[in-house]
Amino acid sequence: MKKLFPFFILILLLVGCNETPKKKKARPNKIEKSPSINSLKSPNQSSLTDFEKNKVKELKKLDNGMLIKWLNKGTGNKLQVGEVVLIEYRLALPDGKIIDGNQRAKLPFIPFIIGYNMQTLGWDLALQELKVGDFVKVEMPAYLGRGEKGIPGLIPPNSVNWLYLKILARVSPEYNQDGIKTWTFAAGVDTESIPGRENEIEYHALISTASNPNVMNTYRAKFPLKYTKGQRNVVPGLQQVLSKVKKGQKIYVLLDPKQAYGSRGYVNIIKPNESVFYNITVKDIRPI
Repeated sequence: MKKLFPFFILILLLVGCNETPKKKKARPNKIEKSPSINSLKSPNQSSLTDFEKNKVKELKKLDNGMLIKWLNKGTGNKLQVGEVVLIEYRLALPDGKIIDGNQRAKLPFIPFIIGYNMQTLGWDLALQELKVGDFVKVEMPAYLGRGEKGIPGLIPPNSVNWLYLKILARVSPEYNQDGIKTWTFAAGVDTESIPGRENEIEYHALISTASNPNVMNTYRAKFPLKYTKGQRNVVPGLQQVLSKVKKGQKIYVLLDPKQAYGSRGYVNIIKPNESVFYNITVKDIRPI
């Protein structure tokens, strides 16, 4: 079966790698027992309806047409743009067909940064209504999902999406200084350095902003980028991050405008004073 979101397969489990003086690492918040998302394997609408029967603790209809049903209530503050959370999810259609979920990538959860178009707009809007520990069903209007185009052979045009979403934890950045935030998902390994020679870093990047989900995607293009210390082909904040990476490292990077493209932006791709998000996998580090 065609996978709906192949991007998620690129994300490994969070294992943590601190590049600053070591701090106590964030741990997932304990959440109360709730209906199991793993039982969502139903092939028809009535079965999915039965799953939520007598389990809905609260519901909220938003002005944008989205309906959120809480199957379990979390605690604490609502999630904010720029925060990273660990989630479990299943995506279904109103006919009862489940078309995607973290289980398809054989991952118990995935990390998700809020507000930077990792998925459709509906995901970011829904997450900002939620807290750690929430388990919800989001009934998402088509225009907040895949819209008029849908996905051929998978999501019909103008189709409502049913998103089942469980928020497991909020994860603090390992590094948070001078407008640079990083979260490491795979630690990587040290590589040999040769005195007097610089290392060339080869990496893949998926880059987005709050206004543009498609700044760059080298994973899709299968054409990695390269960087050598001292080059100015990347913005200042990313230069700092790349100077410390390891081979095989998988890392999220969020740069404030002053560490990215500042008040000028970048042509019509990145707006002035806009933060930039990078999902990076370091393919290789080698002396040149």
